[in-house]
Amino acid sequence: MAETRQPDALLDALEREGVVVVDAETDAVSTTEAFEADREVYYDTYVTMPDAEFHQSVAEVFGLDSPDAAAERVDELGVTREEFATFLTLRSNVEGSYSLQELTTMAQMATELGPETPVPEGVEHLDDDSYEAFVDSHRRCVVTVWKLFCDPCEAMKDQLDEVLAAFPEGTPVGGVAGERSPEFCRSVGVNAAPAFVLFDDGEPVEIITGRTDPAALAERVEEVYGS
Repeated sequence: MAETRQPDALLDALEREGVVVVDAETDAVSTTEAFEADREVYYDTYVTMPDAEFHQSVAEVFGLDSPDAAAERVDELGVTREEFATFLTLRSNVEGSYSLQELTTMAQMATELGPETPVPEGVEHLDDDSYEAFVDSHRRCVVTVWKLFCDPCEAMKDQLDEVLAAFPEGTPVGGVAGERSPEFCRSVGVNAAPAFVLFDDGEPVEIITGRTDPAALAERVEEVYGS
């Protein structure tokens, strides 16, 4: 049986496979645009998948006896949908020969490295661990959803000042990376970006998705929140 390669060797393998790139000046490691473009396809399929289907997929991929057995392993090991989507992306893209354990470790590494967040500066960065506290601490607030390689998102970032001005003065605005915040997206039923989720007393009262003219956004916000 071949010896399992150590993390340093697996990181080198990720670089050879074109999954990550190392900055020559800073030694910073990040995933490549090509890999992220492939991973986005798997994210769209698996990150918001219902539990039953997710556990069935895990059972099939890892040869487990049943979805229930997969659910137990997922809970035991803390496997996220993001890691699973990354594992599938790696498996379909790498050309070298790697064991199941090595691919699993490489998927965990690639998930942790990732690219920079798509959430723009100017809004409070949130994730699945922090959005509930943000919503609960404000009577009214807005949580925005952004994704990587999303042309409509980039277009609205170019108008970010006007977008933020569409919300009532003093309204806190947070932002999540759609790919990395599946729990939030499932909880409010968002499956597209950009998205603007308006909360009132802890509950989502309006969801506006897609590229939206700031003036039209302001009109809709006023209809929901009032002047």
